[in-house]
Amino acid sequence: MRAAIVTTALGVVLGIARAGGAEPMFLSKQYPACSSCHYSPTGGGLLTDYGRSLSHVELSTFRAADPEEAERLDGEQAFLFGALGDSAGDLRLGIALRPSHLEFRFSGVSSDRNLLMQADLQAAYRRGGLTAYASVGRQVEGSDASLGSYEHWLGYQVENGFGVRAGRFLPAYGVHFADHTSFNRDGLELGTDDQVYGVEVSRTGERSLVQVSVSPGRAESLLDDDGTGAFFSSARVQLDLSPRAVLVGSAAFRAASDVRPRSGLAGVALGVAPVSGLSVWSQLDASMTEGPLRQTAWIFVNETAYEVYPGIWARISPQYRGDDGSGAGDIGRLVLGASWLPRTHWNVNLSYFRDRNRLFGISTSTFLSQVHLFL
Repeated sequence: MRAAIVTTALGVVLGIARAGGAEPMFLSKQYPACSSCHYSPTGGGLLTDYGRSLSHVELSTFRAADPEEAERLDGEQAFLFGALGDSAGDLRLGIALRPSHLEFRFSGVSSDRNLLMQADLQAAYRRGGLTAYASVGRQVEGSDASLGSYEHWLGYQVENGFGVRAGRFLPAYGVHFADHTSFNRDGLELGTDDQVYGVEVSRTGERSLVQVSVSPGRAESLLDDDGTGAFFSSARVQLDLSPRAVLVGSAAFRAASDVRPRSGLAGVALGVAPVSGLSVWSQLDASMTEGPLRQTAWIFVNETAYEVYPGIWARISPQYRGDDGSGAGDIGRLVLGASWLPRTHWNVNLSYFRDRNRLFGISTSTFLSQVHLFL
């Protein structure tokens, strides 16, 4: 059992090093929708022109002196600092690099590694209601790396708010925290490599968003034909109660596969920004697995972030994952972090993770430092 816990802990550590994505803390800036800044409606990935301009004139410590500069395609905030100007037409490109340093301590054992956990070329073409999106880059599986595409899809949205997309994407569920190992992401099998091949239908209102997806299963499971691929569907409803308050309800269903029983998810999340610079997100989920005991595991995640100085954020995230019937026991996690956005294209992240298995009384600690270069 101890060996199994060590193996699991190492897997979590490698997953932590891949962390990166959306930033729900920007709710305090009155941006409740991921699509305000990202091409993907579930958040993360390539920034739109608007998202880049926000980083340039509002989110960074050393902001642009002239806000009108942010609208230029040949400005600092554009691809490769505006090297292409407007010559690419409706095509938008981005390069995401994430060099990282990881330190890990477990039961008297410690180790550290320097890693390049992300090196992606991202592209989006948008004309009218049509959007084509793809990312190609370094995919990491354990200690091996290869070239591949985590996300690629084609979408269309009409003026009345109805939309559809098809391809490989992360299904909409709950809050898209930047940390892919957060218990409400990796713990629900919605982590960094859990995209599906599927179809999503959506309806965007003035203060609401509804997303429903269906899929034959997780993309990597289908490609590897490992017997875990099975029908998957999810639904997510977001209600913007105000520019500083968001309510999210989610549900998902996984059919039985060759090696796993069927299961379901249900969750509710609330995000509020009670004062300027402060955002508080909380999500509670129930993971239900069919079997002799019909196990239900509860997961709770909170992330509180405060902008202590323009572009500098402090974060705290207490998390809990109940015993799912596997005998692994309850897991408590505390994450302390800081993020600094000095100027466009730069994001420095520092995070400390403390996990404790309450059944076995075993604790692990991890320190992660990353520089996210978005060119």
